[in-house]
Amino acid sequence: MFDDYLKMHSMNTRRWPRYHVRLPVFIAARTGTANITVPGLVSEVSRCGVELYGGVDLHPGDVMEVEFQTAGRMRIAGVVRNRSGFCFGLEFHDMLAEQEPEPDVLESLILQRHEAYLRQVQQRIDQSLQLAMEMRKFRKGIEVLAKSETLDL
Repeated sequence: MFDDYLKMHSMNTRRWPRYHVRLPVFIAARTGTANITVPGLVSEVSRCGVELYGGVDLHPGDVMEVEFQTAGRMRIAGVVRNRSGFCFGLEFHDMLAEQEPEPDVLESLILQRHEAYLRQVQQRIDQSLQLAMEMRKFRKGIEVLAKSETLDL
């Protein structure tokens, strides 16, 4: 009975799937009487919102604009729905671009950026493995030399 309760309440109730990404953005917000722009980082994205980190003092209900660093400099306005420290849950409000892309286009752009990031990470992993293999080969050579010197003594 308790297991059924846990399964029922641990189910994902979100309307759209979330994608884990690492996208640098600029956050534009109005705090008090000043307009500020600060760098931020989107960590999750869905069709209707993002989770992002940024050094702004906004609260649920406040409006924030996020500018994605794409070729077209796409800016999206949204409403802060939740906050934990400097981590914000933002629900998209309006697309502020010359051409309003469809949600599938935005999703495609973000996925392309994320895939490029994953390719870079894989390339670094491959380089590290190559260096480790070379180090192993040199270590074996050193061990052979060390054994031959001890046999000569």
